[in-house]
Amino acid sequence: MTTPTLRAWPALACAAGLAGLAACSSDAGKPRERTVELHESVKIAVPPGTRGVRLWIPKPPNSPTQSAELIAVESSLPYRVTIEPEFGNETVFIQARAPIGRSLEARLRYRITRRTAASFQEDRESSPLNLTPRGLLVVNDEIRKIALRQTENLSDPLEKGRALYRYVLQRMSYDKSGQGWGRGDSVFACRVGKGNCTDFHSLFMALAMASGIPSRFHMGIAVPAAPAGALTGYHCWSEFRAKGSWIPVDISEAWKNPGLADFYFGQLDANRIQVSAGREIRLSPPQKGPRIHFLYRPYAEADGKPLYEIEFVRSFRNVGRAA
Repeated sequence: MTTPTLRAWPALACAAGLAGLAACSSDAGKPRERTVELHESVKIAVPPGTRGVRLWIPKPPNSPTQSAELIAVESSLPYRVTIEPEFGNETVFIQARAPIGRSLEARLRYRITRRTAASFQEDRESSPLNLTPRGLLVVNDEIRKIALRQTENLSDPLEKGRALYRYVLQRMSYDKSGQGWGRGDSVFACRVGKGNCTDFHSLFMALAMASGIPSRFHMGIAVPAAPAGALTGYHCWSEFRAKGSWIPVDISEAWKNPGLADFYFGQLDANRIQVSAGREIRLSPPQKGPRIHFLYRPYAEADGKPLYEIEFVRSFRNVGRAA
């Protein structure tokens, strides 16, 4: 394991306590609320001789910071909304049986309102999943040592989370060169100190879990400030549990915008859409293939075998004015 290289960043000066999170942060003119119409188009080329196709399209959830209304589903086949039991992810599920044409297509339309996310409470307690490493989110001895060192003499989970946030922000670089990045591999991120949002937040969550702090992963889409346009790729963030509340963090965005390092500890901007939660996901009904590492785009199977050649296009347009 290489010796961590830490970078200089502005100190996180927020006052301790949940009430201080929003008060100390500047959002630099970002909208507090934003409503968009989201359009999705899915097309699958069906292999000749296929007897059955199943298609799962992730459905953006409703949450304390997001309202998502499914306005329309256009398809020649019936659909139903399913919910998997571990993380509560919803999908628009479409199934076709022989005879099947050359392609399977669907178009979906949503109205989504996203609000600036600050800490929030939930009635139910944190799931054991939020303390359980899985897949490439690994807690090894090195990560345990770092977590112990970074939280030394701290007892408050909020302050421990702040210390781990600061460490990841200093340790990591947003760098998509070479190989190994983009998988949310906490050991890779710890070792090389670079990657994309999945790597930043995998390392943070591993450190939090090593400190006995529940944490959870959210996958979504970054929405440009423009009034309309295409949506490509994905963007993720995480939350940790402190004092009965979930505290959101977006460390990769803080890295890109050092002046907003305080803001992205405890708040999220409204220029995003959440698509799913969790990692290593078993869908409903269960897929035959392996668990899905990150759920941010459609997944399909032909006769129980994964179909990876899926044409998928997302776009958006603003509805009204951002507040």
